[in-house]
Amino acid sequence: MTLYRIRFKLCSAIVTPFKGDTIWGHIVWGIANHEGNGEVSGFLEKEKSAPPALVVSSAFPAGMVCRPLPPPPEREDSLNIEAYSNIKKKKEEKFAPASEYFSNTETVNNVKENPFINVQVTHNRIDRSLNTIMEGGLYSTGEIWSKIADWDFYILSSFSPERIKQLVEWAFENGYGADASSGKGKISVISDPVPVKPKKQGNTYMALGPFVDSKNGIDNLRADIFVRSGKLGGAFAASLSPYKKPVVLYDEGAAFTCDKPIEYTGMLLEKMHGSEEFNICQSGFAPVIPVE
Repeated sequence: MTLYRIRFKLCSAIVTPFKGDTIWGHIVWGIANHEGNGEVSGFLEKEKSAPPALVVSSAFPAGMVCRPLPPPPEREDSLNIEAYSNIKKKKEEKFAPASEYFSNTETVNNVKENPFINVQVTHNRIDRSLNTIMEGGLYSTGEIWSKIADWDFYILSSFSPERIKQLVEWAFENGYGADASSGKGKISVISDPVPVKPKKQGNTYMALGPFVDSKNGIDNLRADIFVRSGKLGGAFAASLSPYKKPVVLYDEGAAFTCDKPIEYTGMLLEKMHGSEEFNICQSGFAPVIPVE
């Protein structure tokens, strides 16, 4: 399998963060829309195998990558203001230059902190039966705007670069994430897949996207976690209950050790919905790279 970097340009606000499992879901919908359910079934069968055919990372500012979660600092009885400020500042650094970890890459944005700004937007509440504005019907929704336009994400795959680029373009052609139908998540793919190789060696690894523990021999795990309470999209949203089963995921930047060389961790999650007719799946794996 080969690890590729793909760059895209964000052309609008977004509602849904750039997480690897969500990007993977968009790729699956792209296959369904262009090649049909039969190809989706074949793709998912490959994803169940070891290794899976395509594993997706979260997205990071161009030229940057997530920073591995450091071990907790040793407890000190007293801290001066400067030391406390340095600890707090270090925690806010989410990204590191990708050139520290990958060959064939360059520093584009030296963005170490979260580049997103949350904005509340006020809307009128509409009476659809009368096509009029309801009195006192103002409400607010959140939008996420980025200070930068260009973003990178990584795909570990056995597919050809041409196939990968096709899948990525299909994934983003109708927008990304929630409210794509109203113009959010407009994305333009601006690069071909570029092969990259990790610079570092060793048995300590960092995950580049969310994942679940697949009991594949990882140890000494330190990670942030979050609960993914996903919803169905596309045609499923109109015919089934929209809510998928919640799952706890380890976030990108998780660090751990493994005695054997690995390129990814986690597994495909199946039966993520109560429907007996469809086997709704979700990405529970992520590419990993060695870190010191």
